[in-house]
Amino acid sequence: METCMDADRLYQQDPKLKKSDVEMLGMWSKQQRHFPRVEELQIALALHACFYSVEQAKSCLDNYLTIRGMCPQLFANGNPDKDPALKMTMSVNGFAILPDKTKEGYTVLLTRLIDPNPDRYNPQVGSKVFDMLVLRHIHLVGPGNGLVVIIDMKGGVFGHLTKINLGELKKFLIYLQTAMPIRLMAVHFINVVPFMDKIMAAIRPFISKDMFLKLIIHANNDNLFKYIPKEMLPEEYGGRAQSVDLLFEKCKQLIYDSLTFFEFQDTMITDESKRIGPRKNADSLFGFDGSFRKLAVD
Repeated sequence: METCMDADRLYQQDPKLKKSDVEMLGMWSKQQRHFPRVEELQIALALHACFYSVEQAKSCLDNYLTIRGMCPQLFANGNPDKDPALKMTMSVNGFAILPDKTKEGYTVLLTRLIDPNPDRYNPQVGSKVFDMLVLRHIHLVGPGNGLVVIIDMKGGVFGHLTKINLGELKKFLIYLQTAMPIRLMAVHFINVVPFMDKIMAAIRPFISKDMFLKLIIHANNDNLFKYIPKEMLPEEYGGRAQSVDLLFEKCKQLIYDSLTFFEFQDTMITDESKRIGPRKNADSLFGFDGSFRKLAVD
């Protein structure tokens, strides 16, 4: 597998992250018969994401392994050369991880359409690319103090909204809030579309109040700069970073350079036949009534 950062480096980055707690979680993970072997770095990332709560990290790890196993359509097969839909989405949706962090130590990910044709738009696969990039980034350089996402909606039309599958959206949003090993601090929407109210109505049933408060809609870019320094943004936004096209290409290349990493992540799923207690299934994980179902942890 391509090089990942060493867990010891993460401890150096964050003195609040205790190796003893990670070791305790490692012992616990070995006792979970339905778990694969979980690396120290992955455990440390989960503990960091949960603000050092051991019990919440247990839930995060179980959710991560379980949801990814239950939803291969959203998470598995991260090789663009073997998945035409993934390859096409990488030419439709642009993703850029900005080179600098905010003063709070947050990593910033910017995404916007490259190709505005809604016929080529696949939001489910777009979510997959987002997950792939964030996971690879935090395994390479660490999570920082959290993640901030900027969604530039320029070029969006109502046809993009009609491509959203509410069932798949719900699954990904539950994963984002309960399983992804990163602190999601804020999501900023700029160049918002006229039907933004319909988008918010679609996602509101699937997110917690805390998550809802992290969604920030901007009437203009100047308001964004109150949160994200203008100088750290790409040149198209008046900043000093490289152009979005160059940053998009870097993220594409990161995916192609990390195929072994993504293959390994495909093995990081639960074996429900070995779980002690009730096995998990799609209904127990997600339900179909718009409400959250929490994952129990042994």
